Amino acid sequence: MHRKDLVQMLLTIGVIVAGFFVVQYFFFPNKPPANPPVKSSNAPAGNTPAGNTPASNQPAGEIKDVTPATQTETRPTTATQDRGFERIRRKEAKTYTLANSKLTAVFSERGASLESLKFVDRDGKTVFLRTPNDPTLDASEPLELIAPLSAAEYAAPLALRMDDNDEWRNLSRWELVSDSSAAKDATSLTFRFPPKSFKLESDDTVIFKTITLHPDTFRLDIDLRVENHSGKIVDKTVGLWGAAAITNDGTKLGAEHARVALYGSTASKTYTSLHDSPTISGMAKAINGINEDRVDDGKKPLERVDNRTLDEMESKPEQYLLAHGMRTLYFLCFLSADPMQRDARWSGEVLPIKELNDAATSLIAPPLQIDPAKDGNPGQATVHMSFYAGPRDKDVLEAAWFAKPLTDDDLRVEWRDLAPSGFPAFISAPFVWVLRQLTGLVGPGFAIILLTLIVRTLLSPLSYRGQKSMAVYTAKMKVVKPKLDKIKEKYAGKKDRDAQMKMLTETREAMREHNVGMLPLGGCLPMFIQLPIFIGLYRAFGNAFFMRQGSFLWISDLSMPDATIPWSVQAGFLPGFLQGFLTHNGFFTLNLLPMIWIALSLLQMRMQPKPDDPQQAAMQKQMGCIFPLMGLMFYGFASGFAFYFIFSSLYSLAESRLIKRNLIKLGITKPPTKNKPKPDDKPEYHASA
Repeated sequence: MHRKDLVQMLLTIGVIVAGFFVVQYFFFPNKPPANPPVKSSNAPAGNTPAGNTPASNQPAGEIKDVTPATQTETRPTTATQDRGFERIRRKEAKTYTLANSKLTAVFSERGASLESLKFVDRDGKTVFLRTPNDPTLDASEPLELIAPLSAAEYAAPLALRMDDNDEWRNLSRWELVSDSSAAKDATSLTFRFPPKSFKLESDDTVIFKTITLHPDTFRLDIDLRVENHSGKIVDKTVGLWGAAAITNDGTKLGAEHARVALYGSTASKTYTSLHDSPTISGMAKAINGINEDRVDDGKKPLERVDNRTLDEMESKPEQYLLAHGMRTLYFLCFLSADPMQRDARWSGEVLPIKELNDAATSLIAPPLQIDPAKDGNPGQATVHMSFYAGPRDKDVLEAAWFAKPLTDDDLRVEWRDLAPSGFPAFISAPFVWVLRQLTGLVGPGFAIILLTLIVRTLLSPLSYRGQKSMAVYTAKMKVVKPKLDKIKEKYAGKKDRDAQMKMLTETREAMREHNVGMLPLGGCLPMFIQLPIFIGLYRAFGNAFFMRQGSFLWISDLSMPDATIPWSVQAGFLPGFLQGFLTHNGFFTLNLLPMIWIALSLLQMRMQPKPDDPQQAAMQKQMGCIFPLMGLMFYGFASGFAFYFIFSSLYSLAESRLIKRNLIKLGITKPPTKNKPKPDDKPEYHASA
């Protein structure tokens, strides 16, 4: 290999490796770091006397369940005990279960919060299995999307978010006053705080929380009712804690574990804007930056950050939260505002949970004004909210949205916007739709094959035009090359500007004489067309819930690496940037599909006609180095994605042979000769130069 060719190849490889580092940095970040310590501001106020600050949940960095033997707590005074503020341990609290054909939710009287949510139906049958982190293992256990928190327990899902007493109130006993879980059409639980045997809260109010699970859906509705037994108006701001540290379900390196915030405009019932954080790690960095700025300004760091600050929405006062929660690659868990209060000023907060390297989100309703009691009847006000915990799928979200009919027909299905098809949507959305339809007809594996045939058939005219253009260009270059060599020889050693301009002019005239373009754009066009298709397919496979745990041939899950040889090892010995490509959640497996794709790509390169121009030949060799690197880049990706490129390569091999035969028939290219040229043989134009 000539020195110039070697330098070009090394530069090409260097550019590719640099690009891989960029992809690793933006799309496959390392595990999220622990959130920085912030000053706690949860000391009870109002009903709780000074000095009765609740104990911290867990030491920093320690993650374990709180048991009666290890939990420490500050005992409330007699005054606070009289109002129901008495913390109880989790294992001392009674639990109540709501179940339908989609899920089973366990609620605790401790804070009337959601303790666990599994995708198991009322009869104990599994609805969704949890995807293991190790691709060599088969899914066998039901997916528990929400599990008991071992830190920041007062922020458990559906726990109250009202005032500084929440840490006491949400760890105390709420009284169950109504249980209709035996009903066929709906199941519900109603809790109250303080319980009847205790005094009212210090402002003579009592809070009721009613939780209703709709049949055959992943939706729960929550009504918060505040009763005012005093003789004066009471102002309250109430909300709920929503998603907190949800299970990530085997997603590659946790890269898709993120917060979602859906905004709507007060001026329109149809406009929505989705703020989708890249990762929990990215959100933690944003909160760190906000607190650093506050410290620089002489302010205290925030324990909880409101949604408008985090999403930089201060300049858009017309937009307010419609939904707030967390997502993984295939599942969503969020609180939704009452759609009939579209123009109301809903807000939310994000609470970093540093012990878990995770976070909790809340949704807070507009302020309430509760009328005073009259004629022995308390004044009251109610807030309606919804809670969704299920697949990140447009059709499922739409079914959940319509589980409770709306009185306003102008409201569209906003929840669908929480399951985007992927950026760019105008490319990825059609792929998702086609994949969904084909999967319903023939299953996920054959759906990928049919999608490949559809896409490549649509691109065949461009591919034919591109290969024909390259063949014509090569044939014409053989004719014009001797003249170009003479022009270069004429101006050899002349580096001044005038000589260079004359050489360029004569070169253009020679190529124009033989109708040869400077660059064969027709040959490059299919590559430019396929680039957005490649991006769209990648996003489509990443947002197609119906592909999750789909099986085909020997592959048990098309959303995971194929792990054809059932062997895996923890890949801590690999550098971090390589783990992003070669492993899945830290497990290195022996995947066959990427290797097949590399072999097919190299075979396709070898079948291309060998150019006579040494520079073009060197470039072709360099291109041969790209495919193994790309194969390594996709090594730990979903096997369904690899299947597409394998079938696409097989299609290309067959297509190239057919196009080559047609070009020979048209006389554009010559048929291959049986006598192979000797290594020292040169084309005719070299001999005549």
